[in-house]
Amino acid sequence: MESSIHWLPFGIILGILFILMFYLIGHSSQKAGITVTTLANKLSLVFPVLFSLIYFNEHISTLKYIGLGTATIAVLLTVYKKNVKKTNLLFVILPLLIFLGSGLVDSIVKYVQAVKISENEVTLYTTVVFFVAFLCGIFFSAFTKSKKFNFQTPTLLLGILLGVANFGSLYFFMNALNKTHMDSSLVFALNNMSIVAFTTLLGTLLFNEKLNKINFAGIVLAILSLYLLL
Repeated sequence: MESSIHWLPFGIILGILFILMFYLIGHSSQKAGITVTTLANKLSLVFPVLFSLIYFNEHISTLKYIGLGTATIAVLLTVYKKNVKKTNLLFVILPLLIFLGSGLVDSIVKYVQAVKISENEVTLYTTVVFFVAFLCGIFFSAFTKSKKFNFQTPTLLLGILLGVANFGSLYFFMNALNKTHMDSSLVFALNNMSIVAFTTLLGTLLFNEKLNKINFAGIVLAILSLYLLL
């Protein structure tokens, strides 16, 4: 019980940040555009990478530094769209908040994993984070709805599915930091880069989204970055 006291405040803070980022990403996608929002979210990897390198004094090879650089470029190329100039640039505050918020979330995850919890506490910690996020989401929905809100079955089922996926994402990510014996800076870079490349390919296969030459170059560069980082 004593050990849990050390990480409990971080679990509460992270749960609150999770639900805030969920609403921010949704709002930014509507106002600033999906491309800018995705870019801001994934480029936030620079925060946990720098945090790991500086705070934990991680040392990686020159080749892996090159891999980090090419991974960042790969993210930029993969999410690029020709109509990006049509994005309303007045809504710069939302992507900026997502950039800072996502970086803060990932940095907290790394700090807690390395300093505050043991490997056998990962499941409990993840449960606390998402329980807090659930409570905050219920409170926010009730507080912002002027009318009495009701749960629609499809929305509820999709919400549960999304929650389970995000729970698994945090759980397995923290276990990757614990058990792969890779530098955490590389784990963060691999994770974000792989998500962008995979979702781009999935969007092409399932939703017939068109990949331009720049997007394709980004995927190729992502694969090259993966090789350099391993």
